[in-house]
Amino acid sequence: MREYEYDVALSFAGEDRQHVEALAKLLENNGYKVFYDKYERAQLWGKNLYTHLSSVYKDKARYCVTFLSEHYARKLWANHELENAQARAFEENEEYILPVRLDDTEIPGILPTVGYLDLRSVTITQVYQDLVVKLSGQDAQTMTNPSPTAVIEDDPGEFMLLCSADGQFGFLPLLEARRDSTNISVKLLPESPQDTSFLRSLRDTYSRHFGFAYQNDAAWGSIQEIVETMSDSQTVCEVTLDVDSRNQGYDFFSQATVNGIPPDEIAKMRARRILLDEKLEDANLRLSQNNTFDQMTLEMYIRGMSSSSHEPQLQVTESAIPKLYQQFRQTPERFKKFARLVSILHLKLSNTIENVLRLDLELLVPTQLQVGFKGIRPKFYSNENPATIEFEGICPLSE
Repeated sequence: MREYEYDVALSFAGEDRQHVEALAKLLENNGYKVFYDKYERAQLWGKNLYTHLSSVYKDKARYCVTFLSEHYARKLWANHELENAQARAFEENEEYILPVRLDDTEIPGILPTVGYLDLRSVTITQVYQDLVVKLSGQDAQTMTNPSPTAVIEDDPGEFMLLCSADGQFGFLPLLEARRDSTNISVKLLPESPQDTSFLRSLRDTYSRHFGFAYQNDAAWGSIQEIVETMSDSQTVCEVTLDVDSRNQGYDFFSQATVNGIPPDEIAKMRARRILLDEKLEDANLRLSQNNTFDQMTLEMYIRGMSSSSHEPQLQVTESAIPKLYQQFRQTPERFKKFARLVSILHLKLSNTIENVLRLDLELLVPTQLQVGFKGIRPKFYSNENPATIEFEGICPLSE
């Protein structure tokens, strides 16, 4: 098989760069060689661009992906790139140009019978997945995993965390949120078909209860409605959540003293487990001689209990942060956003704290996350101020 300098060359108009950059990042993050002008700035500096681009689009790439739009039709450089790509396609008499349509503008040289992908009905992630199938030379059915192994961008903005009843996490970009006393309306932007499927599964589950977190808030809830619309060639999900407040706030077991350890200290131990992955044996406690019973009882309360078996519960057996790091270590900004949301979910839904005042996360080295935390406990008695939990520490991360 002929060797090419690039797996893919991207041809587009500057007005459509947002879509092209998303595809370029997916390709680069997953090990493909892609010709994208922003990645070639140093190489292009001082070159005769007319000659160099002719060579790239005619000879140096295995495939050319063209983003066709009204802007593309008007651009001289885009037409120059397309002419050279068409010359290559004519010489080899096989598919080389892979069109991606943003609108219905007719582009000279692109026959209406040529198969294309339409960004009004597919996502960039789906374009990437189909392109990987092309590059592999296999059928889609035989591909083991055409999905990207890296995320689109490392600093993607705000997210909402959704946590299913079986503990599965979904992190969806959050465009907008509105809340009243009983409902939350959000606009979410799924990044892949898997995101959309996960969201639908929450609506269709039998119990329908799940946890969610965004910004400094978290609650139990259920989905009342999902409306999917297309916006800027992507699917936007408008979701209405019914907030369930039954297991948030006062609970009998949250006020229990165990082995002489007051409830606020037990809550602090739970918070340190959530944020620092601190186990009971690391808490430096002096227990009685009957320490097996003491440890089992204390461990049960640290994990979190509810006075009712019929309400949603969240027990803390370990920190979720180290496992998240394994999944998102290549994108540290995204990892920190997700770690923060997971921590807030566990802190609030285990009745450990009611309000987060401060939660700072900073990677020191690849195996250590520095944590600074301050939060207010739920108020249990009207004549007493709620307690405050505050500490600094290091959460160990696996290599």
